[in-house]
Amino acid sequence: MAEVIGLVRNFYSSRRALLSPTELRSIGPICSALESLNYKRALLLSDQVLKRSPGDASALALKALALSVSSKPLPSSTQQDILEVIEAVKGGAGLGDADVLMILSYVLRGIDRGEMALELLTKATQLHPDNEELALEAFTQYMRSNDCKSAQLVSTKMSKRFKDDRYFWWSIMSTILQVRDLSHPQGELLLSLVERQLSTRFSAMLNAPTADSAGEKPTSASYASADEFHVVTRFLELRAQYAALQADSPNTSASISSTALVLPSLPSSDTPLSPAKALLAHFSSPEADKWCEQNLGLDLWRREAELAYGSAEGGEWKKLWKRLKVALEKGDINWHTMLYLTRAALAIAAGSSSTSTDSSPSPEGLDLLSQTRQLFRSLATESPRAKVERGYLLGQLEIARELRLRGWEAVDDLLALVKEYLERFGSKACCFDDLHPYLEILSDAETTDLHELLSEASEAELKTVAAATKVINARRVLRFLAKESTDAAQEKLEAEKHIKRYFDALPLGKELPPTELQPADDFALLAGQAYVSAYHLSHDRSYLERALIVLEHVLLRSKYKYQVRVLTINILRLLGASSAALAHYRIFSVKNVQYDTLSHIVMARGATFAIESGKDVGVFEEALATSAWYASGQREAREMVVKAFNNNALSKIEDFSEFRHRLMKSLQDGLRTLETLRMRVLRGVLDAVATDEAAQALKRLSEASAVSYSDNRDFKTLPNYQSKRSRQIWQQTEMGDRLDAVWLRAMASTYSRFFAPASEVPACEAPSSMTRAEAALLSFSRLAQVVLVAELAQAAEAEQAALVFFKDQAELFAATVDDPKSLSWEVLQIAEVTLEAFTLLELGINQRLGELAATKAADQAKHSKRLRAFRNSARDLVKPVGAKMTAYGKKVGKDRPKIVAAVADLQAFPAFDEDRITNVAHALVESRRSAAEALGSAMHRRTVK
Repeated sequence: MAEVIGLVRNFYSSRRALLSPTELRSIGPICSALESLNYKRALLLSDQVLKRSPGDASALALKALALSVSSKPLPSSTQQDILEVIEAVKGGAGLGDADVLMILSYVLRGIDRGEMALELLTKATQLHPDNEELALEAFTQYMRSNDCKSAQLVSTKMSKRFKDDRYFWWSIMSTILQVRDLSHPQGELLLSLVERQLSTRFSAMLNAPTADSAGEKPTSASYASADEFHVVTRFLELRAQYAALQADSPNTSASISSTALVLPSLPSSDTPLSPAKALLAHFSSPEADKWCEQNLGLDLWRREAELAYGSAEGGEWKKLWKRLKVALEKGDINWHTMLYLTRAALAIAAGSSSTSTDSSPSPEGLDLLSQTRQLFRSLATESPRAKVERGYLLGQLEIARELRLRGWEAVDDLLALVKEYLERFGSKACCFDDLHPYLEILSDAETTDLHELLSEASEAELKTVAAATKVINARRVLRFLAKESTDAAQEKLEAEKHIKRYFDALPLGKELPPTELQPADDFALLAGQAYVSAYHLSHDRSYLERALIVLEHVLLRSKYKYQVRVLTINILRLLGASSAALAHYRIFSVKNVQYDTLSHIVMARGATFAIESGKDVGVFEEALATSAWYASGQREAREMVVKAFNNNALSKIEDFSEFRHRLMKSLQDGLRTLETLRMRVLRGVLDAVATDEAAQALKRLSEASAVSYSDNRDFKTLPNYQSKRSRQIWQQTEMGDRLDAVWLRAMASTYSRFFAPASEVPACEAPSSMTRAEAALLSFSRLAQVVLVAELAQAAEAEQAALVFFKDQAELFAATVDDPKSLSWEVLQIAEVTLEAFTLLELGINQRLGELAATKAADQAKHSKRLRAFRNSARDLVKPVGAKMTAYGKKVGKDRPKIVAAVADLQAFPAFDEDRITNVAHALVESRRSAAEALGSAMHRRTVK
């Protein structure tokens, strides 16, 4: 509603400058009513004004707005009223009013008629080509709807018709937004249009007199800002990318050179420059030097382009190397500078900027690598910043790593450099992350050597924070390099060692305020991961319960240690304690784009916990909050692009556009859509309108290709301290295999067969990411669809085949409950999928009967009777599973003494006395019991009749 209020206020503010006092008084009360959300009064006042002045465009626009927000969902009759109002505007003078069109565009987008809004704007600009405000509104709306082609056309006309210089650059950027996808069929043509526009502009500037007789400011043949330089650079880069694409394709001609391109940063020459050479010449110009000196982002871009498009023969790599060497000698400490100095030398040595290991090094390149290494060594030992600057030593490590990967003769001992780095910077929290890529390529002999050194370091005294950090890093490295363990008891012993060191280091943070993190926290994180590893080796659930007790204790002292909290959430979900996991998740206070990156923590297979007891809506509430953000987030992303244009922040436009694209194609958004639908189905909160909307969403999800998605989920929130030879900690603590686009499509297809039984759903096999229960549901959906659309004569056989699913699920449930190695989430999911299948079957029957009624099928009554009987047969098979689920809930509710006894060895640490362990066990058991009993009760309610 805040958006509507802002829209109305802006509209009224602009009307004050255009309307007479009498006209303003007529629409003022309507605007006030809309601001106070009194839509009925707004409609009444609008009708009163229109009764006196039927063609009043302002009143018509406000009436359309009032209608569009009068109720949710919007009835079809109201939508028809809105369209009639818009037709009235089109028949009057409203098409020449930008403010009116702004309101109408918003209304049409709100009723999913975005294309009609664009058609309205197109017609308006054609009728009023000299109306600058109207053209601005049209451009804005085109950008909001991501119609870059129309935006380009209107901005090109604006740049020719109006004097504002922004419109020229808007036209260029609108084209760039189209061709940034290198598969664009008209990419080269569009780039040639930009080339002509730029050349015309700068040719005129170069040929203009330095000053005219009227004493006006002379025209300078240069870029007016870093933004302009950025846009031209991006254009030249795209030309080079398209040319490279042509060269790699056997079906296209060679890349096109151009003599027509005129830019302040390109030398005047009759010799044609290839796109790559033009980009390199642009970056080697005085203009580039000026802007790159002022803007680090442009300078980094120049390095990347020179490395990608330069060559040893052309001298670009050598110039890059020299420039970066001078920068380091002058005190530059940017890691990017050190990295690209190394890469430039490697490119000269290999004769290619690729990471291929096939070539032999050139003498010149080896000499430059030697000079680079010597520079890093001298800076690491003699520079005033040598004691604090890690990059110099990392530069040497990078050279040693590349030489080893390429099979070239080593100059430095990689292991000696790793040891030196640990000695000098082991007290830095980032030490392990810095060394990670170099630890991965150590040989077994080097690993053994390093293990002996660090074993002693890992037992050092913890007298200071720096000493504790050094021990933590030693233990991280030891754990990462360790051979894959096969003994759970050994992992348990390792965990206990980490816990002891945690308590040894805890006094170091006793004076810290509660908002600060404890220096000892990572010892506990190491312990937690060791316990997880022990569980996977033994399938003894008590190891996860030990980890939970330790991590819960850590969070009492370090509330904001999010890595510990994420691991705690994952373990709680594995143990079936969803409500406890959600309590931790809510402490994050997820906001804005974090919904896209972090909501997967509790949303992945969230339907397993869709039903909670009492008034607690559980994960369903988080699903609704996430859904609400995606709606507002995509709207905000569109506005970010528009604001970037309006503020002429040309260098930011493509970034905002990319953000919008990634959000619109978000894999997590697709997973959220499906998971929320699953929860709605299970909770029985789908009405007719929501069912129709869901059917459309399912069709879209089941037809989307896997490559069309953008996976923005963040899995780096939980650092991996497991052995490099074993699975990572995220994989070890997820509920089943990680959800992906293939899983999404398969599950959407499953649902589509029930929401639209008569439709043809793309066939797909169960992907490996599906659990056993999910794969069975997919198979059941195929059989159920056959039952739903079967002829009377063939129905009996199809029904018996489909009912096997429920029998198998009942057997699987019983076996899983009796298996001591099974986890609670696995038990819950089998029962949840059983209920889900039955609920979908009921929905599918209703949908099928609706289809039969719509087609007036002759045997409608017989099919209705048959399908009801089939539903009852399925119900009779589901009902016992519900009873067993309830019994399971009562059983797990009595597990507290068993958990306390299983983890009794933790009482060796004074902090984990029996009371503390009992409290954690009680909270765990109550959460598990609540989830199990709520699901059992839901199954009973669903199958009671």
